Amino acid sequence: MKKSVVVTIRFSDKEMRELGRYLRRNVYFDSLSSLGRVATMEFVRTRTALALEPHGEQEGKTRLWFLWDYDLTEAEVRELLTHAPFEQRRWLLARMLERLGPEELVKYVSLKAVRRALPHLRLDEKIRRHWEEAVALWTQPAPTF
Repeated sequence: MKKSVVVTIRFSDKEMRELGRYLRRNVYFDSLSSLGRVATMEFVRTRTALALEPHGEQEGKTRLWFLWDYDLTEAEVRELLTHAPFEQRRWLLARMLERLGPEELVKYVSLKAVRRALPHLRLDEKIRRHWEEAVALWTQPAPTF
């Protein structure tokens, strides 16, 4: 049998847990790879077209203003933030904290993710303190009366 081309598909931790549960219930798939081949071929055979709804006129086609020196689209930034290992997205998170305001930042990343990442990011100390204080303030429980 001729060797196939290897393609990487990224799954979130939640998706991997769901796939693991599916594989345990369906033992006729011997691996994620065999499930992926069957699912991909079934999808290709049954879908002649996929209707996609664009998010915006220019979205995904131009560089983001806070990444003016990198050739990354919004879709690629979201892919990195969602699926890349932490070591690969550290620089992106630091850049976002340096350049974005809170309203823009939360469009890309949760405050919980910011809180977890802050100790590991290379940031100016003033910027780090600003975000640590802001996240602590915004995530504290509401007072009960």
